[in-house]
Amino acid sequence: MGELIGKQIILRPLVVEDVSDEYVNWMNNYEIVKYTESRFRMHTKESLREFVEQLDDRNHMFAILDKETSTHIGNIKLGDIEWHHRSGVIGIIVGCPEFFGRGIGTEAHRLVMEYGFKVLGLHRIIIGAYELNKPELRIMEKVGFKEYARAKQAYFFEGKYIDGIFMDKLNPYEKQ
Repeated sequence: MGELIGKQIILRPLVVEDVSDEYVNWMNNYEIVKYTESRFRMHTKESLREFVEQLDDRNHMFAILDKETSTHIGNIKLGDIEWHHRSGVIGIIVGCPEFFGRGIGTEAHRLVMEYGFKVLGLHRIIIGAYELNKPELRIMEKVGFKEYARAKQAYFFEGKYIDGIFMDKLNPYEKQ
């Protein structure tokens, strides 16, 4: 697993040395993780290091680096890979608010999808989001995901139940 290079970002495998105070702060900042299941626990350097050390061939986790400064600004994972079915799931966190709204998430999704389809040979990539996570839903549609399921009132969020939206995309490089 090498580097994936885009216009604004570089994705490279996440390593234990990436677990900085700033990374811990992202993971404990409600505004950054509020649409993720990570919001339910407090994170420490130790817990995040342990998480990184336990990554395996079913979970490809990349650090998102700003191409201009090499600053670690987030992470994207292609994980829960089911090799028998050739499918995986994308999850992303952009931790630095100054990079919000700049197309970083869209670019990271495209790079990871290409990696999943071309390098790993996956047939299907899945992604899910809370119905209120409008930025992620826009990205999902922009990069070609289509809704295949809606989990009605599946998540308890800020005092009420909300839907989960699940989208997928099939490998466009495969001959059908």
